[in-house]
Amino acid sequence: MKLSFKDLIREFRPEEKPEAPVEAAAPEPEAPLAVDGATAAIMVEFMDAVDELTRLLEEETGALAAGSLGGLDGFSQRKQAMAERLEGLIGRLQQEDTRLNDDLRAIVLERIERLDRAVSDNASGLVAMRKAVLTINRSILTALEKSASDGLYAPTGHAVRPVELSASGLNAEL
Repeated sequence: MKLSFKDLIREFRPEEKPEAPVEAAAPEPEAPLAVDGATAAIMVEFMDAVDELTRLLEEETGALAAGSLGGLDGFSQRKQAMAERLEGLIGRLQQEDTRLNDDLRAIVLERIERLDRAVSDNASGLVAMRKAVLTINRSILTALEKSASDGLYAPTGHAVRPVELSASGLNAEL
């Protein structure tokens, strides 16, 4: 077998490597918005305030359920201070035009939903307390009318009140 120069060139030619398929440069997925230091600091303060307000509302609701009404004025003062604090934080967030990434938005939404449940429970407790106070007030008024009538009744059958009642319906002389 006679080899020609041409055959030798083919024999020693380097093997062709299969070319890697050229992938179309896929656009990089959009990176989530990063939270800068100032935004993170305000958001941490905001979420702490929301958590603190939620705990305050839950504490007040628990006190209402237990019938411990002595510190309700303290609760209202603390809630007012928390509302002012949150208003200030929200104002700062709006001034800095903060944008939240999806993870932070989900965390904030979860905390606000918890706060919403606490507000609903607290409002229900306060409404129930108001109804109880009105019922007690009506009962006291009825008892005062009966005791103050001295057995005198008008032609309509209602007790005659010889004493003047205050605007809330209670005997002002007591």
